[in-house]
Amino acid sequence: MKTTVKSISITRPFQLAGMAKPHPAGTFDLRIDEEPIDVMWEAYHRRMTLILKSNGLIEAWPISEEDLEKVLAVS
Repeated sequence: MKTTVKSISITRPFQLAGMAKPHPAGTFDLRIDEEPIDVMWEAYHRRMTLILKSNGLIEAWPISEEDLEKVLAVS
């Protein structure tokens, strides 16, 4: 498995599925895990997790590429 961590900035409050209320804007870590798929060509299964920090709490939220694009588009 290959893991990459990127820092992303979200400039407006946002709300992901399952969140009780919008999360404030900020800079967050995006963890991308890529696991090889056993096929004839090079392919990976990708999972992304957004690491949210606020009020001394750290939360990990799974996020799809589509949802990440939506959040970044309104930033």
